[in-house]
Order: sequence, then structure tokens, then C-alpha cells
Amino acid sequence: MMMNLYRQHIFPYLLDKVSRKLDADRQRILPYLRGDVLELGAGTGVNFSFYSQQINSLIALEPEPALLLMAAQQRSSLEAKQAGRFYLIQGDGHHLPLASNSLDVVLCCLVLCSVSDPQQALLEIYRVLKPGGTLVVFEHVRSEHVFTRACQQLVNPLWKPLACGCHLQRHTFQYIEEAGFTTDKLETYRHQALPALVGTVLEGVAFKPF
Repeated sequence: MMMNLYRQHIFPYLLDKVSRKLDADRQRILPYLRGDVLELGAGTGVNFSFYSQQINSLIALEPEPALLLMAAQQRSSLEAKQAGRFYLIQGDGHHLPLASNSLDVVLCCLVLCSVSDPQQALLEIYRVLKPGGTLVVFEHVRSEHVFTRACQQLVNPLWKPLACGCHLQRHTFQYIEEAGFTTDKLETYRHQALPALVGTVLEGVAFKPF
């Protein structure tokens, strides 16, 4: 009962507050979105106001009902700007309800840490992208610092339920490579605005080869 209350009412609020501290990063990475786009794990909808007019159509996918409700409220405030091209759907990344080779861009912004099977999700992303399509990534990943990595391993069992499934030690770069993407435009760095446990960030674009 307490965990359901936390998941439905407290965690969405905390997630929204933390996510809005990364607006400068959104201004940097979201101009890559153009054409037909999927946002995987829309969360509370904090990315929506940064969407470009270069987007022809956008599907935002979110599995959690409480987050989906907040995302719908955020979408409503933008309906005039996004009219006729913005679809908000409940679902996860493991079985995307989309045709193969149908999208220009997929956005993963702080979501691959939380999906139960990131390798399966990335295979699905690869499937729905057109040849030459782009995966835009902003994800916290396993630290490259030995001490921080040990702390991540120690804290992870407690962190996962508190962060509703978030993992601190994902090998996301490796998973993207294994899915078949070209990864030379991805970089890992220490993000100074984030605490050390989630401060190692993988950012950039990966491509589905022609």
C-alpha cells in the first residue's frame, strides 16, 4: 500500500523536479529530433516544450499511469503548437507498436536505466528506425571511477525500488553497440550537475546503418 502511494504520487513529483534541472541539456540534444520521432519513456513530459518544429509526427511512449497523467497535462498545454502530430501512448519499449523501418529518430532520455530489458528495447528501437535513422541518447550509466562504481553496486538494491526500477550500473554503450548501431558519435562524461551515483552520462547520437 505504501509503495503504491509512493509510486503513484510521490515519485512522479520527485522525478519531475529533478528532471527540470536538466533543461540546458535538453536545449542541446533535442534539436536532433526531426521527421517522424518516437520518445521512449516520456516520463512527466518535461521534454515536450523543447520539441522542434522540424518534427513531422511524434509518438511519446510511457508505461507508468501516474507519469502518463502528468505527461498528458503537459501535452495539453502545448496542443496548439503540436496540433495533429503528437500522440501520447501507454506502453513500454520491449514490444513497440510500430512498423519496421518507419521512424527517423528515437529519443532515449534517462529511460534505458529503467526498462527491465534494455537489450530487447534497443533491438526494438533498431527495428523501427529507418536505415540511416538516428538514436538520440542522454542516459546515466555505470561509472568509470572505481570508488563510485563500488558505491553504485552497494546502493543499487536500495536505489531500484526508490527510483521505481532505475539501475545505477547499466552498460548502455555496450548494449547499443550489440544492437547493431554505429556508436562513434556517443561520448561518456561526468555531468557536474548530477550527483556522483548518477553523474556518469552517455550522450550523443547513434545511427542505424544503411
